[in-house]
Order: sequence, then C-alpha cells, then structure tokens
Amino acid sequence: MNDNLASVIVAKNANGTWDAIHVPSGRKTEGSTSAEAHKSMLDLLGLNQAGEANEVNTSSQFEGLPKAIAQFIEGPITETLSFHAGWARLISYASGVATIQLGGGCKGCPSSQLTLFNGVKSQLQSRFGEDVIIDVVPSLDS
Repeated sequence: MNDNLASVIVAKNANGTWDAIHVPSGRKTEGSTSAEAHKSMLDLLGLNQAGEANEVNTSSQFEGLPKAIAQFIEGPITETLSFHAGWARLISYASGVATIQLGGGCKGCPSSQLTLFNGVKSQLQSRFGEDVIIDVVPSLDS
C-alpha cells in the first residue's frame, strides 16, 4: 500500500470502520480496515498501488507538435497534478486548441476547471507559446 498520497487522509471512525478522504475534491471511500479504505480510494481515483494513473498515455497516438504537447502534458503537467493524485492527457489538438482530459484526483474536483484554465493552459502557453496554444477545453470525459 502507498501511504504517500499527500492529498488523501485515512482515519478510523468511532464505529471501527475506516474512511479515506481525498481532501481537494472531498470524495470519500470507506473500508473495514485502513488498507481497504485506502485501496478503495486508489480505485476511485483510477490509481494503481504505486499511486500512478492507470490511464494510458496518449502521446503515442500523435506525431509532430501534438506529440510534443502530449508528452509535456504527460510529463511536467501530470507531475504537478500528481500532488493531488491527478493526471492529464491530451485528447486532441487542432487549430491551436488542445482538448485535455483531467483524471484521478482532478476528476470531479470543484477546482478542476481553474486548474485547467489557469494552470495547465498557462504552463502549455509558457512552453509552446500563445500562438500554438490559443485555448484549452476539457474533454467531455473529464
């Protein structure tokens, strides 16, 4: 079990059951043991036992500039999002607009739209330029 998910708190209830709470999103799982509650949270967030995204990287689906964008999203951007057990993937890129899926701790988080538009977009524009990344839009699966 990986107890290094800083954004997840596991606590015992008065009735003896255990809760795991993903602090940024407020999502909660329960279990009869600490390990069970933690495992349920990993499953809910789509993470493996190492705390890494189960979601497959999309960079292999692209070539050229879109591939470089996808690799940047899968690398430095996802590394930043991982502090809250989140991840990001490029779904498509056309005419300066990147469609991005947020998952893990970001999925369902009230701040995910702010993260996408203020964090991810600005990081992409800093790396690739505002003429290359005109806008970002969330994937419908986010």
